[in-house]
Amino acid sequence: MYLYLIQHAKSKSKEEDPERGITDAGRVETERIAEYFKSMNPEIHIIWRSGKKRTKETADIFARTLGIDNRILEHTSLSPNDPVEPVISALGKMHKNVIIIGHLPFLSRLMSLLTTGTDNCQTVNFRNSGIICLERNKEQWKIDWIIPP
Repeated sequence: MYLYLIQHAKSKSKEEDPERGITDAGRVETERIAEYFKSMNPEIHIIWRSGKKRTKETADIFARTLGIDNRILEHTSLSPNDPVEPVISALGKMHKNVIIIGHLPFLSRLMSLLTTGTDNCQTVNFRNSGIICLERNKEQWKIDWIIPP
């Protein structure tokens, strides 16, 4: 199983957009990365995203580019400060590839717990729209590759 962790695209300030949608530059960058990812022929079962506008817009770009518009699910446990254990539990039941589009510090804590067993090691620097691919062999997760923006 592969897990793809993606921090949402660059977002607008609260002053510019109280819902913090993505910027034009963030949209272009995400479209470029999504196209590159598509060229790798990934087999994606579902995209999980938080309820925030910036993850919706980022997920929409990836889903549209990958041709899986009907496979986006707003997941209730992906907000910036949510505990990671419910997501890890849900992933333990999954056997197909998942994209999670979320926020910091959640993604950093999730990555840390999956790869080191503790949620307080920063194992990688997330960047907006970048993709980190983890592979699970039995119950062990490892970093397979990273695509920076």
